[in-house]
Amino acid sequence: MSLRDVYETGFDEDDGKTINQTRCDECGGSLRTEGGETACTECGLVLADSHIDHGATPRTFEDGESKREQTGAPITPARHDRGLSSEIGRYRDANGNALSPKKRRQVSRFQREHNRARWSNKKERNLATACLEIARLTSALELPYSVRERASRLYRDASSKDLIQGRSIEGIVAGCLYASCRCGGYTRTIEEIAGVANCGEEAMKNGYRVLNKELGLKALVPTPKTLLPRLIAEFNVPNDVQYRANELAEVATESGIANGCQPSGVAAACLYLASREAERSISQADIATVAGTSPVTLRKRYTELEDELA
Repeated sequence: MSLRDVYETGFDEDDGKTINQTRCDECGGSLRTEGGETACTECGLVLADSHIDHGATPRTFEDGESKREQTGAPITPARHDRGLSSEIGRYRDANGNALSPKKRRQVSRFQREHNRARWSNKKERNLATACLEIARLTSALELPYSVRERASRLYRDASSKDLIQGRSIEGIVAGCLYASCRCGGYTRTIEEIAGVANCGEEAMKNGYRVLNKELGLKALVPTPKTLLPRLIAEFNVPNDVQYRANELAEVATESGIANGCQPSGVAAACLYLASREAERSISQADIATVAGTSPVTLRKRYTELEDELA
């Protein structure tokens, strides 16, 4: 049966049934769908088969217990072997019993040979090092697991195109993490990532430039509204100030004040103006320090906002 015929007869992808027919053409008996195959319960005539079994077959173990789970941990690009590695124990067997000294020495030899055969070349060894470094950086910056997976995927793409040769792994890893944050909309600055990375800002910027040029990253442009949550969380302002700061950020974007200006400076000016309107005392120097800009830039954007509102 062609795919066109399947969908013309009303194929249901959820349970693999052909839902437009309820009786057999030969004997008029009822139909039953099992294993993606629709057959008559009376004469056994097979009317349609989808070859798709959406259900898991229960497994029966020696103790008589049945389980439907048939998979282990999900495959992830965040690990160098995509999570399909095997580990050899050292002190106890599968039943929890302690190993004898002779067996322990034998298992130790197994572990040594297993570690030697884990990587077939230097590129795979470098990939394992990079995945561990990405995991460390995401943990230090408290970033979600999706950022870690995206950064690991970017490093794999860079490694497949030989962009790692002649460059430090740490610099490329930091650039991959920054690119992952930019593509995912997470506001992490270069200074923050370089502060926990094992490389300087120049190496990180160089790695990001190479990735952006060769891989064609779809990085999101930072806006004042996306930078405001960091400032709001730092100063713990009330809800009315938060709402007003977001409104001012939209005004700055729509009026063109943010065009060609540093987004952090505009965000700092929006928060400062909102706090002034609510009669809260937050100094310009404090907001500018947290935003990563200068008080002079903050005052310029603040004046422009006041003029626009007037």
